[in-house]
Amino acid sequence: MHDEGPSADDLARFGDEGSQTGFCPECGTEIWDASPSCPSCGAWIEGDVRSRPPEAEAFHRRAMWLGVVIILIAFVIMYVL
Repeated sequence: MHDEGPSADDLARFGDEGSQTGFCPECGTEIWDASPSCPSCGAWIEGDVRSRPPEAEAFHRRAMWLGVVIILIAFVIMYVL
């Protein structure tokens, strides 16, 4: 049996614009928060549903590292000058 995920009616009935869904940490498919596994790739989720797709997570991570590097460079410049 293949799970096709929530329908538009399900989302309207059970969540406010899809707040009950998240993204698979492995493949990025939108899934229910309580899903034990991803219907697309088969990865076991066990409550590890992401709020953003993997691309957005990667961008956020890179932006955070860039901010840390800029702050460190600023501290080095302040103490050297």
